[in-house]
Amino acid sequence: MKSFRDPVHNLIAFEDSDRFVIDLINTAEFQRLRRIRQLGMGNIAYPGAEHSRFVHSLGVAHMMRRVLDASADWQDGRHNGALRAEVRAYRNLAIAAALLHDIGHGPFSHALEGVTSERHELWTTAIIRSPMTEVHQVLEGYESGFAEQVAQIVEKRFEPSRAVVKLLSSQLDTDRIDYLLRDALMTGAGYGTFDVEWLIHVMRIGEVAGEPEVGLDLHKGQSIAEDYIMCRYYMYLHVYFHKTTRAAEVMVEKLLQRARMLGAYLPGFSGLNALLEGSLDTAASARTAEYLELDDAVLWTAIHLWSRNPDDVLRDFAQRLLNRRVFRGVDVKDGPHRLRLMEALEHKARLHGVPPAFYVVHDTAASHAYQDAYVSPSGWDDGDMAAATAEGIDRRGSEQIYLFDERGRPYELSEQSFIVKAVRDRKVKIERVLYPEDWLRDGTSE
Repeated sequence: MKSFRDPVHNLIAFEDSDRFVIDLINTAEFQRLRRIRQLGMGNIAYPGAEHSRFVHSLGVAHMMRRVLDASADWQDGRHNGALRAEVRAYRNLAIAAALLHDIGHGPFSHALEGVTSERHELWTTAIIRSPMTEVHQVLEGYESGFAEQVAQIVEKRFEPSRAVVKLLSSQLDTDRIDYLLRDALMTGAGYGTFDVEWLIHVMRIGEVAGEPEVGLDLHKGQSIAEDYIMCRYYMYLHVYFHKTTRAAEVMVEKLLQRARMLGAYLPGFSGLNALLEGSLDTAASARTAEYLELDDAVLWTAIHLWSRNPDDVLRDFAQRLLNRRVFRGVDVKDGPHRLRLMEALEHKARLHGVPPAFYVVHDTAASHAYQDAYVSPSGWDDGDMAAATAEGIDRRGSEQIYLFDERGRPYELSEQSFIVKAVRDRKVKIERVLYPEDWLRDGTSE
């Protein structure tokens, strides 16, 4: 037995029957996740947010196993017994996908994606499919074709069981359950908690218009569903969209853009140099090894070295990030207010002799990588859909949460709960203009 003490789930243990999971944990690619923080720059605003993608991935695998084991007791109606048997039949596949779902994440959370223009899920499936990775070898050693099946679950197109896909990627999935609980605990955001034991107890699986959906019991699940949505709402508002965190992430993007513009390569850092060259590409299997060199330590080392770079802008951004001199974020009231503010600050940038494009930034928190149809401004818009289609990945998952009655009939959550309906009608969208806080000392007006 391999056991991990965990602040969220107390004890995560894998027995001999889960030997392949232990082998996956011991791979170089999975161990790399220890060196990548779950919340990227979130510790700038919340000092306790030091937890890693490694421990989150363990937690998702643990949650997946708990949900699958509890499915034997799901009272999901006489029409959906086949779905219950289906998810149990793919138990090991679902646990492997849960464990590996974030293996393609780069350092600084989603900030790196703004530079590479490739979502981490594409790197995840590239790593799983690459014959050169230890992860691939362990999966294929367990069962021929296993790696491809795991990749298809991550891509949300595993047709033998759409229900398994929904357990990992939907509005009510094991990934979201773990990261909400974990992020709330590690940031100290006490309003971001809910009763996970009751959630598992009242979880159900049913069909809506022929599509399997993970939901909750109609009579026992509404209260926990409301807690779950309110947790999400407050975590987005106060943690994921926090103005200091967002400013720091934008600064990382600007720093990497400047380094790429200058060709600020560093000897011995082939992964970082490939990033700056723009040559990292999930379609090129030879680039996977270079991408896997990237972690938080590599980026922070580069930032230290760039803090002595002769370029004024690159050196300034590196020093600001090292010393937590994060840009100030001013909430925008409306379009005219944004234009006036941007114009005044761009003039200020020119007076300071710095390029406005780097020092005055319009940021919309809703453009952050977190997508949530119950909380984010518009869920999935046409641009999101076009991007997903171009990448060949259906990222929507399920856009609604359903409550199922004793006969398996679905009821959409916001139609049953006035609390959830109120949250859904008041979506989180925060527009800010970011600029150096030290400019306030010479009379910048908001």
